[in-house]
Amino acid sequence: MNRPRILMLGSLLALAAAAALLAAQANAQTPEPAAAASAPAAPVVVYYDPNDLERAFKFMDKTGDGKVSRDEASNFRGVSKHFDEADVNKDGFLSREEFDNAMNRSKAP
Repeated sequence: MNRPRILMLGSLLALAAAAALLAAQANAQTPEPAAAASAPAAPVVVYYDPNDLERAFKFMDKTGDGKVSRDEASNFRGVSKHFDEADVNKDGFLSREEFDNAMNRSKAP
């Protein structure tokens, strides 16, 4: 296996592992008071390079249909484990936007 491929796979594994942090953060959050729910949402801060996220998403999307199924995600433990949390519209697939949002939330302070 050549060195660039090993580096790419290592990066993809690191991204998948970071998705595992998504659940830990989601479980640790406390509900906000009802009054705060009407406040504007905080802007999403990008922690991962969009190009890295795109490569990881395309690597998982074996069918090339622009979405990742539960079956496609099953090869990536962190993504598979938190698939339901990341699939916010509950359609059984991760869109690129859902994947990016989940990955960036997993790195939030």
